[in-house]
Amino acid sequence: MSKIRLSFLVAIAVIFAVGCSQGTTTINPSKTDVVTVTDINKYITEKDTQSGLTATMNAMDPVMMPHKTHEEAGVKCIVCHHKQGNDDRIKQCAVCHKGASGEDTLHNLCINCHAQTKKGPALCNECHIAKAQ
Repeated sequence: MSKIRLSFLVAIAVIFAVGCSQGTTTINPSKTDVVTVTDINKYITEKDTQSGLTATMNAMDPVMMPHKTHEEAGVKCIVCHHKQGNDDRIKQCAVCHKGASGEDTLHNLCINCHAQTKKGPALCNECHIAKAQ
């Protein structure tokens, strides 16, 4: 491999590493900035149920989470995405954080951060907003 190609590949790797440590939308823009955090019961297995994991009632509307707002506030990717030790780059919280315990984990992460920074919604109806039909 030529030195130029090697230098190019190293530069690309550095850009991705820095971008992910700095945020999401500037380095990895997508057509949809806002993602839906929904259905934390979707991935519950029979094994989970047998081990005592309980489903939620799914009574609330899903949460619409804007990446750009969080990036601009300085929230690092790893805070939510657990990129270290997540080789599959799981992007759906409910794959691991499922049922009632997953609900508690997500609420604690989001609400505690909003309360500590005194920014962002902290009440149920500020995050769980019904989509216009």
